Amino acid sequence: MNTIVINKILVHMIDFEHRKIHLSDEFATLNDTTQDYYQKKVEKGLNSNQIKQVVVGSMHEMMLRANQMIENDEKFKEQAKEVTEKFFKLGSVIEGMPNCMVLHVDCYKDGDRVVAALKLNYKFVPVSVLDPDNVRISRAQTLPGIGAPVDEAIIVNIDRHSLYLIEKKYAIDGKLDTYLNTQWIKGEEKLTDRQKVSAMTKVVKKAEANYSVKDSQAIALMKQQLNQKVMHQEVIKPIEIVQQVLASNDQAAEESKENLKNLGVDSEDTINANTLTSAIEKCKITTDTDMSVTVSVEDYVNKNNIEIRENTDGTSDIILSHINEINVR
Repeated sequence: MNTIVINKILVHMIDFEHRKIHLSDEFATLNDTTQDYYQKKVEKGLNSNQIKQVVVGSMHEMMLRANQMIENDEKFKEQAKEVTEKFFKLGSVIEGMPNCMVLHVDCYKDGDRVVAALKLNYKFVPVSVLDPDNVRISRAQTLPGIGAPVDEAIIVNIDRHSLYLIEKKYAIDGKLDTYLNTQWIKGEEKLTDRQKVSAMTKVVKKAEANYSVKDSQAIALMKQQLNQKVMHQEVIKPIEIVQQVLASNDQAAEESKENLKNLGVDSEDTINANTLTSAIEKCKITTDTDMSVTVSVEDYVNKNNIEIRENTDGTSDIILSHINEINVR
């Protein structure tokens, strides 16, 4: 399920280059020209695999702001202005912060009321400049394209009383770092969905190496489980999936549960299916002879058109069958 219904959008622009904020008095008009852009940007923000939950109290500034914003239009505009000013204040002290547009959104996601501030950084593109006696190339900042990701966001799910962030690293005090949570939100961070999948992969590989479970199929089985959860629109719980994959070895399953918790994955943590990429549909087989073969997870697990034979000398053969065409790239 992935239904997003936009109630209203208010757009403000921050011009860091000239130290100005340009505020809109009216809500954005959702028509044939703008609907696709706004809808895609909201989807990109709310379904990003960079989203991480940040645990804060019910009286946190952003929780209170979000609840005020759904009361009426005037309070929405008032709070959106103050949030934009906070983005401006924090961004003004970061060197090289690009101009940006901030979309303040009131919407429903899968039935939940959500209020979000989505920050879209302008991109630098080459442009031609016509001087009186010369034509030259320069750079200009432009609005990001419809397919570009949301750079930063503060997202509040009002019905679930939860807050989420998308953060981007900038050069701060001589090193790349984020600033939204450390300097503004100051909550307890949880892992992003991408980090959860990475933790699952790390733990399963370790169990496979230590306990020789599943004959080098553990990662493929994990991907298969993820695929099936997505296909059947079921809740995706990382610990539950890893334990199912390692169920044939009780010690491996129990140890992996603890390893996941040590990496920051809790029993009730879930993964949003919309953040998973096509990578979970394929397996890449690599060898110590610098060869690689990419096959679908289902084909690898079920051994459709692929066979791995163990030789008496300790080597293995990979046999691919029913191939109609071979392309060399």
